[in-house]
Amino acid sequence: MMQYVAVFLSSLFMCSNVFAGSVSSVSLDALSTALNERMQVMKAVAGYKAQHHLSVEDLPREQVVLDNMLHNAQQAGLEPQSVEPFVHALMNASKAIQYRYRADWLSAPESDVSVVDLAVTRQQIERLDNQVLAAISQHLMTGTFSQEDKAFLMSQLTAPHLSESDKNNLFASLARIQRSH
Repeated sequence: MMQYVAVFLSSLFMCSNVFAGSVSSVSLDALSTALNERMQVMKAVAGYKAQHHLSVEDLPREQVVLDNMLHNAQQAGLEPQSVEPFVHALMNASKAIQYRYRADWLSAPESDVSVVDLAVTRQQIERLDNQVLAAISQHLMTGTFSQEDKAFLMSQLTAPHLSESDKNNLFASLARIQRSH
């Protein structure tokens, strides 16, 4: 009888490890997809701001984004204070991408940049931010972000104008995020 219990418990343990691994893999895929999409939207943001002679820096808007993400982080079961450095890294990478597009356009203007109303683009960014937070929360249910996770994310983050330094900053702050207790 003890043998059957031991086999059952070991099978249960193996199944839970397989399930945790698949949840982790799915959440990393969702995270990389949402981050890439968010970074790709920065071309539209840069185009709108260039066309309307707006600065890339918009500190009041950044505060709104920060406040929303911290609130949504808490709703997703994440510790808001641990999420704040990640949000700053995300916004810094987004601004860097916008600056890089603007610099490119100074030397070779693009006439085919589609300019969507910024309010519509911001709704898309907010949706993607919520997907990012949900994926982070799901991943942290199975453990922390490992070096293998970093290597995977670094290879998957392929949005134009996202530098290696931007990726490293994102991952460093991502690795410090904690779930709420």
